[in-house]
Amino acid sequence: MARKNRKKIIGFGLETSYGLDAFTPDENGVPAATMQHVLGREFSITPLAGESQSLEYDNGAMGQSPQIMTETYVTVEFTVDLAASNDPAKAAPWGNLMKACLRTVEENAAQSETFYRIDEEATGSLTLYFFQSGSLHKIVGARGSVSFNATAKQFGGIKFVFTGLFAPVVTMANPVPDFSAWVTPLKIGVQNASFTIDGTATKLISLEYDQANQVPYQEYVGHEEVMITDYKPTATMVIEAPELAQLDVFALAQAGSEHELVFSNGPVGNQVGWQSSQVQFGRPTYGEQEGTQTYSIPLTVIANSDQFFTR
Repeated sequence: MARKNRKKIIGFGLETSYGLDAFTPDENGVPAATMQHVLGREFSITPLAGESQSLEYDNGAMGQSPQIMTETYVTVEFTVDLAASNDPAKAAPWGNLMKACLRTVEENAAQSETFYRIDEEATGSLTLYFFQSGSLHKIVGARGSVSFNATAKQFGGIKFVFTGLFAPVVTMANPVPDFSAWVTPLKIGVQNASFTIDGTATKLISLEYDQANQVPYQEYVGHEEVMITDYKPTATMVIEAPELAQLDVFALAQAGSEHELVFSNGPVGNQVGWQSSQVQFGRPTYGEQEGTQTYSIPLTVIANSDQFFTR
């Protein structure tokens, strides 16, 4: 019987010890983590990522030589909705995914808000279970990077790309997933969203951000780990071009000054957003949106100045 491509489910949980399966019960029969399930789209897995090396023997024969896999790791990527938490005092269901992307999750119950900030000393890692139509790919020690897109008249998405350690693939039926923690997203547009530059409301068409973590797979004698060794956040915004006297993006780019950007979608109680207090404007280019003049501006997000928030 043919296996169905769409029958795929991703489970995840935070590890308490790097590289140890978070769902394996301890001596008391209790796993380190309760499996959460990803409600998202664009699920993709590379089950045997890495490099191979040809033996290249001088044996008098022409053609290809046998190869040996010299690296074996796994990559997984998917996108979840840019949406808030079903409890403003608690982190969104994607919060634990952030912890494996060099971020901390800080819940403030008194203010009913949560911040997801870059932490250069963070060491969080995940166990991922990728169920694919009767097969289970277990990935341990997973760390990765995060990006997001917010475009007017769409729902927006947060994309995660993880690299983890390989484990043998086994036969396993798909579980019954629990998506109850996930919230239906709100359309990005005039009813729900706001965007400001240095506190001034600006007509935003799209905003893209990429944390751009460097996530190498390392293997030495006696050592195997996926590390996050650096990050270089970048972003791009497309805005309607106002009068030059109102916003001179060319002068701001030349000055190299730093600016505060704040994007939010949804009312307080069901709000998700992103902000940074240290953003430099790059070289603007012209564009058009339905006949209206626009600017596309590359952005440099300085150091660890940006954060996601839900409230």
